[in-house]
Amino acid sequence: MPATMLPLETIRQAPKVVLHDHLDGGLRPRTVIDLASEFGYDALPTTDPDDLATWFRRGADRKSLELYLETFAHTVGVLQDRDAIIRVAAECAEDLAADGVVYAEIRYAPELSTAKGLTLDEVIDANLEGFRIGAMRAAGAGTPIVMKVIVTAMRQFARSVEVAEAAIRWRDAGTVGFDVAGPEKGFPPTRYLEAFDLVRRENFHITIHAGESFGLKSIWEALQFCGAER
Repeated sequence: MPATMLPLETIRQAPKVVLHDHLDGGLRPRTVIDLASEFGYDALPTTDPDDLATWFRRGADRKSLELYLETFAHTVGVLQDRDAIIRVAAECAEDLAADGVVYAEIRYAPELSTAKGLTLDEVIDANLEGFRIGAMRAAGAGTPIVMKVIVTAMRQFARSVEVAEAAIRWRDAGTVGFDVAGPEKGFPPTRYLEAFDLVRRENFHITIHAGESFGLKSIWEALQFCGAER
């Protein structure tokens, strides 16, 4: 007997858990355009919401991690102000809750939002505040959700220890882990051993992007040397 396709609404209503999602990878196209206008970001490829949605989807299907990451330049470009981060984080919580997600750990690299002067702590605080607002709205709509933050350090930068320290500082407010992400080639997991050792000493949690574009050796290092739990 052929499998019966579940109705979309049934799938949406089923309670789900999200453990790997990126704040800067799920912005509403309309929000990107609004924030670009409000905060003076003028590099968008288009200001039509439908065209921008198509552009992002096409960019996500380029069969290369490095090429795919180029699309994030625009979402990160509009996430340089506290109010912008709060809005995006709140909408993230609302959108996930509307899809039936009841618990989510959302990754974001705070160092990506420091171009206009925000500190790592200010970015994390804005992220958590947005999640608080979004979760409150979702509960009011009858779709409660618990939102947590995985704090990510970018491979190509040199702030992994600083980012790990920030992740640990906010553990009682809603951060649940430390991560590294970004281009793998030339940036193996073992490059960040000092940060991972710090996280382990503090009994915090480690999750590592590995193997996306640099194969099994990267995964092996993440597990054997760096202590990745996920």
